[in-house]
Parts: sequence; C-alpha cells; structure tokens
Amino acid sequence: MHSSDEHAGAAAEVDFAKLFAEIKTVAVVGYSDNPDRAGHYVAQYLAAQGYRVIAVNPRYGPEVDHLPCFPNLAAISASESVDVVDVFRSPAFVPPLVDEAAGLKPLPKYFWMQPGAENLQAAELARQRGMTPIMEACMMAAHKIWGGA
Repeated sequence: MHSSDEHAGAAAEVDFAKLFAEIKTVAVVGYSDNPDRAGHYVAQYLAAQGYRVIAVNPRYGPEVDHLPCFPNLAAISASESVDVVDVFRSPAFVPPLVDEAAGLKPLPKYFWMQPGAENLQAAELARQRGMTPIMEACMMAAHKIWGGA
C-alpha cells in the first residue's frame, strides 16, 4: 500500500456484508423531510429494509415521516442503542458530531460520513474514540450491494 493511498477508500477496512447483518439501529444526522434530498431517501430506504431509523434534526418534532426524531445525538434516549451514526451534514459540522456520538451508550460501532459529508479530522477522531469511520460510500448504495448477504 502506498502512502498516497492511506486515505483512499476509507471504507476498505469495513466488511459491509457483516455490518449490514449485525446493525439494527441507524441515527441519521441531518435528516430531511424533502424527498429529493439524500438525508430523506437514504433514511427511508434503510427503514424500508427493516432497520430502526432515528432522525436527528432540530427542525422537526418528536416524529417526522413516521420516524422518531431528536434534535441532536445527545437527546437520543438511553433506551436506544445506536449501531451506526449516518451523517448528512457539511464537512465543517462533522467533527463535533463525533463527540456527540461518542457520548452515546453503548458506543455506536460505525460513524458513517455520506458523500459530501466526509471529513478526515472527524474520521480520525471517530477512530480515536473507538468507532469505525466510513467515507467514500453511500449507505444506501452499499446496502444494495452487500445488504442481502
């Protein structure tokens, strides 16, 4: 592996078939009620595949589009066990979300930055806090390839 490749394919270390088989709950940070936005249709796709999807957006009430909704990760109740934090935010907003995610108990296994949300600093912070960072892959697209395994 060349040093220039060290950030390429940040998802290369992830066994996606195993991930989709073991996860149950996904917190979608930056959920949108606009069906044209990825923060909406990816979340709805995952819900339709049987995952528990929690919307995270302060603009909505306790429920949006038939999903439970919280204003931020810290507000997700202790009764929820989040396996994946899936982020749809601009890269500049992502590093602080790692700290919020790290405050969840139990600790989420994966911190997924959707295309357009990737932040190398956040990926490193997630790794330091015990979560596997994922970049350069859309969760919906990855599920369509590996989710049926």
